[in-house]
Amino acid sequence: MASNSKNLGELLNTTTTVSPAFVSDQDNTSTGYFDLPNGTTAQRPTPASGMIRYNSTTSLAEYHDGVSWKPIDSPPIIASISPTTETDANANIVITGTNFSTTITSVTFIGNDGTQYASPSVTRDSNTQITATTPGTALSVSNEPYDIKVTNSSGLSGTLADALDAGGVPAFNSSAGSLGTLFDGSRTVSGTTLNASATDPDGDTITYSVTTGSLPSGLNISSSTGMITGTASAVGSNTTTTFTVSAATASDTSTRQFSISVNAPVITSYTSTGSGTFSVPSGVSLVTALVVAGGGGGGGDSPGSFAGGGGGGGLIYRPAFPVTPGGSVSYTVGSGGGNTSNGQDSVFGTLTAKGGGRGGRPGGPSNANPGGSGGGSGESGNGQGGNGIQPQQPSDSGTYGFGNAGGNKVGPHGNSSAGGGGAGAVGSTPGGSHQGGPGGHGKQYAISGSQVYYAGGGGGGGYPQAGGNGGTAGNGGGTGGAGYQGQNAQDATSNRGGGGGGGAGAANGGNGGSGIVVVTY
Repeated sequence: MASNSKNLGELLNTTTTVSPAFVSDQDNTSTGYFDLPNGTTAQRPTPASGMIRYNSTTSLAEYHDGVSWKPIDSPPIIASISPTTETDANANIVITGTNFSTTITSVTFIGNDGTQYASPSVTRDSNTQITATTPGTALSVSNEPYDIKVTNSSGLSGTLADALDAGGVPAFNSSAGSLGTLFDGSRTVSGTTLNASATDPDGDTITYSVTTGSLPSGLNISSSTGMITGTASAVGSNTTTTFTVSAATASDTSTRQFSISVNAPVITSYTSTGSGTFSVPSGVSLVTALVVAGGGGGGGDSPGSFAGGGGGGGLIYRPAFPVTPGGSVSYTVGSGGGNTSNGQDSVFGTLTAKGGGRGGRPGGPSNANPGGSGGGSGESGNGQGGNGIQPQQPSDSGTYGFGNAGGNKVGPHGNSSAGGGGAGAVGSTPGGSHQGGPGGHGKQYAISGSQVYYAGGGGGGGYPQAGGNGGTAGNGGGTGGAGYQGQNAQDATSNRGGGGGGGAGAANGGNGGSGIVVVTY
């Protein structure tokens, strides 16, 4: 028998009979081993069933099953690939995993219909990485997603299912960052749309959602179009909201972070009579404008008679008025009419508010003048109030303008006068002799930051009874004179566009209030 000093490899190359005890781990340690015969593929012995050896060419142990040599190996394991989407032919795909043998037989792309496409070039970078190229003809989108299969030289293989998309991922149509700023004058405009949509190169259906953060209050995203619409809620200070939009198809998802700013109102009020220019800020294309003309003066009186109240100035309230960003808009603030004269027009761009009509007066024309709102008639038969001409103005002035006729002095009440018309109502006739009729109410807006009445009609003069109140309890229109010789009617409030009160008993009529132009965005 051979000496115990011989190793197993030597024994397997002899005809010596070896007992089981002889080939055991003589050191009785956990690191024992069998030293197999070692040689290249070319050095294989004449094969016989059951032979086992180490092949230094393949770096694998192998055995003969009576037909052929079989390598002894562990299957490769694929953990991931990069990129996971590839649209080009002959593009590199990096495969990461374990147990990649020294000689890789193949890398195969397997479509969802089972068709297999071999990689034309495979490089083993290491035991944990392979670089393989896609086929020379681009993989079909209709057959995605593709499995990736790696086959070792032993014939053992590993597969990563649904690993590769042949098409592209959705691409957003807007750059990351701000989608826009909603100024207060434009945030409520119907049809305002912000674009968070994407395009899929494969034509697949995209579903949109906000995955982190939230949209500004009042806005929503369409799951089918990616368009953001709605009416943003008003804010007390400029507010920027950041959020992430997901654009997902059945196989791919893209995300992008956007923001939307909602600005608090910026209010510019022009109160000095005369003309000037409003400079449009960059980015502002719509503003809200309130244009109020000067109110008409109340009628002056001759001794013992009664005069009508002045009409309120014409009023235009125009939301979403188009302007040119970075441009300018000319404006004019009209003055109120003096005793027995009309008020002056106020203008903003193409919007013209007509001055209020003066009140009728005895000793002159009993009939009142027309104006934005007409003046009230004075004593003398059935005097006529002036017509309100503001709604008759063309274009936006007519669509958004307000003005009403002055009251008529009618009936048996001979010694009396009527109130001037206001933006919100016609002037009223007197309730009895020696009285003045109330002026028509104005209209109320909060464009300046608080609720204010504008363009009320002046009250008619009364003697010895009180004259009529101006429109809406004096907010905008002057109160008619109530005294005799020297007790003049009240003037209307400045920058409200109200009509002056009518005089009575030789008292002067009140002055109309000056107009105003208010612009917000």
